[in-house]
Amino acid sequence: MENSKKIFFVIPNLAAGGAEKVMTFLSKNINNSRYKSSLIVLGHKKNTVYDTTGIDINYLNKSKVRNSIIPLYNLIKEKKPSIVFGSISHVNATIGILSRFFPRTTFIGRETIVPSVQKQFNKKNIKFLLSKLYYDFGYKALDYLVSQSDDMKKDLISINRFSRDRIITINNPVSKNLITKNQIPSSLESIKFITVGRLTKKKGHERILNVLSRLNFSFKYIIVGDGEEKDAILDHAKGLGILHKIEHIHFTDKVSSYLEVSHIYLQGSFVEGFPNALIESLAVGTPAAVFAAPGGINEIIKEEENGFIAINEEE
Repeated sequence: MENSKKIFFVIPNLAAGGAEKVMTFLSKNINNSRYKSSLIVLGHKKNTVYDTTGIDINYLNKSKVRNSIIPLYNLIKEKKPSIVFGSISHVNATIGILSRFFPRTTFIGRETIVPSVQKQFNKKNIKFLLSKLYYDFGYKALDYLVSQSDDMKKDLISINRFSRDRIITINNPVSKNLITKNQIPSSLESIKFITVGRLTKKKGHERILNVLSRLNFSFKYIIVGDGEEKDAILDHAKGLGILHKIEHIHFTDKVSSYLEVSHIYLQGSFVEGFPNALIESLAVGTPAAVFAAPGGINEIIKEEENGFIAINEEE
């Protein structure tokens, strides 16, 4: 371990989310004969929902990423890691800016969005413009960038956010603890659908509900996740007359158990990175019906083998 390289994995918090899950996984599973890893959480320990057993973890206890710049700078200066690895866009921009002070450290960002599509869901105001300048300045200073999907890589290159020779696609990992189900759940009472993810506009829950409201057979729909669109989604289901067929679960650390007893995973997203819940569903053995969207869908779904890609609600 003496000759191993120090690597910092930097994440805003460890609340429920795909990036948080992946960074926890990487911190636990990276080759410890080559790397001594530390998980740097900019937020508070009280928000942690993932198992961090065995991880060297450091909480900076800041509510916002921008408030963590100086503490993060001091930590990098003190510990002198060989690599600092970002987890999400605003963290990537922040470590990119800090990289200018540490020329001997390699700074790597991990992109989570397809920027040209994501901008459709951003509010255009002064805050947005300042944020764009911050991102552009930070990203240009990163040594390398990891994209989650080929769609994401092509988009990043096309908008000149990052040069082709310094970006590589690495798909998100799947936990080795997932067990593939050995039988199809009974469908005598109803068909069980499930969606897992944050309740935001870009996740497209409402168009899933539109489709479900037109079904002429018995079904149950489980929605796992929380977010600012929760009330709007449930109100939409009520307006469609199907709220009684929906079970909403704020958070669970037993997602694979719910996937196991479901018949079909549903994804309504307008844009993705490389959706963790979708690949976990397929790993468990639950096929998926998803809307076509940039962000790795064509890399994950093999039609008529593990799922179906729909172009629109009618299809």
